[in-house]
Amino acid sequence: MKSSLLVLLLMVSGTAQAYDLTAPVSMEQAAKGRPVVSDGERALDTWQIQNTMSRHEFYHAAIRNLEEIDTFWVSRTGPYAAGATFSSPAWVMNGIETIRRAYGGRSHGDAEKALEEIRKVDSHVKPGDYGAGSEWVMHASTTPVIEIAGDGKTAKGVWYSPGIGIMGHVADGKIGVTGSFFYEKYAGDFIKEDGVWKIWHLQMAYDLVPGLPAEIVDAITKSLGALGGPVAASAVEAGERGGAMPEGFSKPVYSYPAYSPQRPAILYPQLPQPYYTFSETFNYCNCNEQSAKPFP
Repeated sequence: MKSSLLVLLLMVSGTAQAYDLTAPVSMEQAAKGRPVVSDGERALDTWQIQNTMSRHEFYHAAIRNLEEIDTFWVSRTGPYAAGATFSSPAWVMNGIETIRRAYGGRSHGDAEKALEEIRKVDSHVKPGDYGAGSEWVMHASTTPVIEIAGDGKTAKGVWYSPGIGIMGHVADGKIGVTGSFFYEKYAGDFIKEDGVWKIWHLQMAYDLVPGLPAEIVDAITKSLGALGGPVAASAVEAGERGGAMPEGFSKPVYSYPAYSPQRPAILYPQLPQPYYTFSETFNYCNCNEQSAKPFP
């Protein structure tokens, strides 16, 4: 084995497997003589990809998932709609309509129900106060590693995305709060559709989702006065989801395990490597990335 070869040892289902993570030295090697977009265009595209992911975060925090999908994801009527995917360690949403229904519509419906519930106990909340009583989830797209394809038509990116989530709920006439920190990673495939970068495939992975200590939200509960209820911790299930999948969902090929002292060190999602065109790389969503074919 050459000394320059990078090997990742990963424990999957109790079996150690070795995977070649060697990347080409440059885009020129990946291109193999084919014309590539300019450095300036790649630099602009990189910022546009980063902005798209940041908008995803801001829209999610404002419970505007439907607007996000209709604006920043591939078109519902375009050629990439059926192949769009959104994945976690527990499920895969297949197709833009499934994503829109499950990630967008359900979130919107939950927010409307939460508004109805909080208005029953708090007369200060008005009918048009969308988001009141619902969740606030904010996480940042940090440490980006973004690779623009040599042909300029697609891009790949990986981010660490630490954050916090707080969910309001009403029980026994009181307004309670549930919360957690989360240490999450994103990987995404992006495609330029009608000249605009759009989200095509999105993959989530969770290292750690600890509960939120009550003192973190003391100011919130105190501001509620007599309406304030208990604080509870929550956690995101990191493992594979059991039971039947909803319509349009499937089980992931690989479920990224949450941190444990028994878990080996895992580089996942795999960092983007220089590539020329999407057919020569792999889909970041719903795949066992460790088995992606290395570049020759």
